[in-house]
Amino acid sequence: MVETQSANASPSPEGRKVVIVGGGPTGTLAALYLAQMGWQVFVYERRSADFRVSSNRRSFNIILSRRGQKALKDIGVELLPEKQVFLQGNVRHTAKGANLGKGFQDAVSVDRTTLAQCLIEEGQHRFPENIQYHFDQTLLQVNFQDKTALFQGKQDQHQQTFDLLIGADGVYSTVRASMESQIQGFEVQQNQDNMMYKICDLGFAKDLPGAEEKWAESFHAWPNAQPLTLLAPPSTDGSLKGVLILPQVGDITYETLQSEADILALFQEKFPDFFPNLDQTGLPSQFAQDLLSQKAAHGGITTQCNRFEGSDCVVLLGDAAHSVWPSLGQGCNVALESCRIFAEILAQTKGDLSRALPAYTEARKPDTDAVAQLSEIGFGGNKRASSLLFISKVVILMFLHKLLPRWFQKYALFQLGDADVPYSKIWQQVQRQNSQLRLVLTTLIVSIPVIWLVVVRIA
Repeated sequence: MVETQSANASPSPEGRKVVIVGGGPTGTLAALYLAQMGWQVFVYERRSADFRVSSNRRSFNIILSRRGQKALKDIGVELLPEKQVFLQGNVRHTAKGANLGKGFQDAVSVDRTTLAQCLIEEGQHRFPENIQYHFDQTLLQVNFQDKTALFQGKQDQHQQTFDLLIGADGVYSTVRASMESQIQGFEVQQNQDNMMYKICDLGFAKDLPGAEEKWAESFHAWPNAQPLTLLAPPSTDGSLKGVLILPQVGDITYETLQSEADILALFQEKFPDFFPNLDQTGLPSQFAQDLLSQKAAHGGITTQCNRFEGSDCVVLLGDAAHSVWPSLGQGCNVALESCRIFAEILAQTKGDLSRALPAYTEARKPDTDAVAQLSEIGFGGNKRASSLLFISKVVILMFLHKLLPRWFQKYALFQLGDADVPYSKIWQQVQRQNSQLRLVLTTLIVSIPVIWLVVVRIA
């Protein structure tokens, strides 16, 4: 049975309806911005209202820089201290020991499900007349000409009309697929990372060998265990939820890890500091089983659309529009920033969708293309955080900046968290710094023989 659900029962002052597909952080933040403008908002989410029951096991903590935090702050969202971890730095674990650095000190760590739930509660509290949340709803099809969306619920289907449809339904977006099939000239390209990951609960930071007080509030990384990487943002209870990243092909892959003995041997060889006395105590209870039972997921997919909108009634936000590899921790930050920028443009154009939607593409696409390119260099692919070439480049550029600050700027990627610096500007600076570095190296190579001849003659 198909029911048509009208949005006129509780109209906004303008009587305009927006349907948002996706109840993650992107969709729920967009709902707040649109509701504040007076839109009647309908959020449809395929998961259950009980996020803890339906959340994906692969969900891990998000690192929100000032860029992502600004998008929350501008709509008046302040996460409670007990819902987030204010990072004190980053801990790099190597064979020589662990060192606490100053990275991430302006960032917070927050569970993705917790963030989405907080944004829903914010909407329910501030805009009860403007936002309706519908759970256990799967989008079946969209008709952009009639401006209708058909959803499948637990028991039946219903049709929802809209003035604006927002696709915030992730990297495998159904809304985007509908745009590809119905909107002429709309094109999408995706590039898949060649790494795979699983989530593992690593216990408490305070129990790590040599742990310091700040470790429970720091981002942890084991970057040099080639060919794999282990990353672990902290949770509010002081525990670490690790992201174990392995290549798709090679001697160590998830295909080769088939038993508890395989996982035990892996941690003994690659992470000997993590679980002391493995020979005597073995792995923590259920650790191996949890890891083996998961299906490995791709490390990341970059999504690039030639535009984000169409038909004057649909727009893509977040991963549906511009997913990136997680290598630089920008996925959620760029998504939340896109919500803020879209809302600003919608306000500037006084809600005229024929102007606002293409203006959003024009304003935002250079930055989303740039962050996609940035995510694929340096720490991307099978290089991850252990790329010797990448790290060497960073060290050299930092040295040149300190030596000649007028000629060499601070390394461009250090500005990723700065909400006032567009991603496109950072990408331009990266290219310029690469050119500078090539010039310096070329000059050195050319100069060495000359200097050697001079020394020989003097001698």
